[in-house]
Amino acid sequence: MEQTANTMPAAALGQYKGLAFTRRVRPVSEKAVEADIGNLARVHAPFVPTDAPAARGMRVTLDFEGFLEGAPIPDSRMEQVTVVLGTGQLMPAAEEAVYGHCAGETFRFDFTYPAEFRVPELSGKTAQFEICLHTVERKQVPPVDDALARSLGYDDLDALRESLREKKRLSHEANADRIAGAALLDMAGANLTVELPAELLAQNAEYQMNQLRQRLRKSQMTMELYCKSAGLTPEQVREGYRREAERQLRAVLAVRAIAEAEQITVTQQEVDAEYARLSKLHDTPEEEIRKVLSRDAVAAAVTNQKVQRFLLDHAALTSVVEKE
Repeated sequence: MEQTANTMPAAALGQYKGLAFTRRVRPVSEKAVEADIGNLARVHAPFVPTDAPAARGMRVTLDFEGFLEGAPIPDSRMEQVTVVLGTGQLMPAAEEAVYGHCAGETFRFDFTYPAEFRVPELSGKTAQFEICLHTVERKQVPPVDDALARSLGYDDLDALRESLREKKRLSHEANADRIAGAALLDMAGANLTVELPAELLAQNAEYQMNQLRQRLRKSQMTMELYCKSAGLTPEQVREGYRREAERQLRAVLAVRAIAEAEQITVTQQEVDAEYARLSKLHDTPEEEIRKVLSRDAVAAAVTNQKVQRFLLDHAALTSVVEKE
């Protein structure tokens, strides 16, 4: 929906404070806590030498050199290279060649360079690569005990368990807030008095129908079969998309109206902090995030978050911890 602030329809707020909602929180199960401890033990397990053949997940140390017609390829030799198999640190052909070999073995494999390789004299040529496999190591998972907990910085295993329980509890609480906040915003949007542009909603629905047709074609499925499996007619599918477009537009209008009514604003510092958070969350340089998301887009997202927080703080909430 290509609506801008200047072309948004005028909307009058209905009820948005004191909205009743049941906020459901997932319980923290001891099974999940123990699973997390097991994962920590595996992640922090030390590598130890093994006589077993190299396999995915093992760590190997090797020498590596390429030969073309029996002569060494310049700059192809690497010595004492240590990699964990399956992590993409070796080129795929070399990694496949390593699998099944044991420490102390020396072996060769053929590799054909692409037709337009960056080194012209190697383009399209088949070379032989020699690998000398010095060591093969596998992870030795430690027992789940106080020693493991202390290695992770905790006094004992009970302290580690309690820390994991609290992290999970906070995560479940935050997830419950996200679900409740989105639901309250939908309720506030539904309570708006507004005349929505029917043509825009219809255009959006048709766009979504075309996107669905393209996905179905890629899956070699027809619209007729899709509708039959879903128990819907094409018109019902289109109407579903139209209702979703209306819900989204009402939510956008509600955020704008509530932010204005409650003087909810976003500072430049808050926008910068959100860029930093997204960079850390997606493990992507901040400058790359800034290329994809404009400051206006980030500011709108932060405003949405703050409005949802306001609705949560002023709602008639009933919190329920669900059964396991």
